[in-house]
Amino acid sequence: MSFVSNNVISVFKLIESNLKRMIGQVLESIVAIIVNRGGCIDNDTYAVEEYIATGFYIDRNTVVTVSHVFKGLDEKDLCIVSLDGEVYKGSVISIDEDNDMVFIATDKSRSPLKIEDTLVSEGTIVFSSGIAQGVLRHFITVGIVSGLEVRAVINNREVEGLILLNMPTIPGMSGAPLINIDGNVIGMALSRSPLYNELSLALPSTRIFLDYTMLKKLGKIIRIRLGLKLLQSSSALKKLRLRNGLIVTEITSKTLLNNCKITIGDIVTEINGERIITLEDFRKALLHAILNNTGIELILFSQEGNIKKCHIDINSEKYIKY
Repeated sequence: MSFVSNNVISVFKLIESNLKRMIGQVLESIVAIIVNRGGCIDNDTYAVEEYIATGFYIDRNTVVTVSHVFKGLDEKDLCIVSLDGEVYKGSVISIDEDNDMVFIATDKSRSPLKIEDTLVSEGTIVFSSGIAQGVLRHFITVGIVSGLEVRAVINNREVEGLILLNMPTIPGMSGAPLINIDGNVIGMALSRSPLYNELSLALPSTRIFLDYTMLKKLGKIIRIRLGLKLLQSSSALKKLRLRNGLIVTEITSKTLLNNCKITIGDIVTEINGERIITLEDFRKALLHAILNNTGIELILFSQEGNIKKCHIDINSEKYIKY
């Protein structure tokens, strides 16, 4: 019995040691985002500034954080504060309001965190480290991924496909990284859950990864508006003996109706050869089409068992949003 107990203790000590090591690495990358109307001055005045969010480095000179904190604020006053109190200037590169995300450039280099490009699964253990509002010190929270594909209104704007976590988000920790047991970023904290304060919402790291990749390659963030609303339903797929796909529940594009003959109830199974299983797969496939400038080839399965193919020119202005 004591042998088992000693093994259990050893496992927990190993987990604790690894967690402390990962926390140390994260602390080198997180910063406070503030608005200082007097300019970014490296002295003790940061104590009276307005701390609005946490941010973290995704490369040595780029910080990502939430965009909703910038509403009504002047970007010229944007400053970054490290945990050791160093204050330096930041400038906005691009804002993705659809995903409540902003990228900030700075001349101050710090160690970046690695961003996962695959969607996290339910039950994943995560921790987050952020900087509480008005206090230049870090706080750590631990929890698990409780749900996926959550919709929520963030600053009067609906954001789709969020992660639900059974861990609190302290004011000021919006923009903090969510870290898995491998030490990689699997999401970014957005806010408390509007229903339960002990739960919080986060943006999947796949959005951060693809937005950042798009910025590096194209110099801007682009979105595709196909005019389709889709539903993820395993029970509906079983009835049609399909293993993957999303159900079309609404069509707002006349082009898709007229040219592609898509109807409500059709199943989107592939985009450009990528199998579509989840709504996040669908979003990623659209972004891949932009990055590769390939156009979009949709494969659909009708309720009658027929296969439909549809080509969409993504360079058409009616599908593109900058």
